[in-house]
Amino acid sequence: MRFGLLIILIALLVVLALYLGNGPKADTVSQAVTSLDKAKAMTLEPIMQQVEAAIGTYADESGGCPEDLEALVPRYLPRTDLLIDPWGTRLRLEKNDQQQLTLVSAGPDRRFATSDDSRRSL
Repeated sequence: MRFGLLIILIALLVVLALYLGNGPKADTVSQAVTSLDKAKAMTLEPIMQQVEAAIGTYADESGGCPEDLEALVPRYLPRTDLLIDPWGTRLRLEKNDQQQLTLVSAGPDRRFATSDDSRRSL
């Protein structure tokens, strides 16, 4: 009888340790982070559209595109916080060799030139 209770107690401790370990808990956290990033990605599109529209208006009025996104504030965008993506990184305006503009968000990892960047050709 004592050995039976001891075995059951040990089995319960093992199950509890597995449950509280990295298994289910880590999955839940990573799923929450992924869901949050998806929600943030959905809010990125309107931000990019607003900045693109401001760049277009700037180009119509000045005959060229801005060198930096700061040139849009306050005349074309009311606040500088509109130049920040949902992950807290400032948007970037890039020009290629053919002088084509691209609006870039660093994405969830907050680093530019990685696979999760969002790019919008202008």
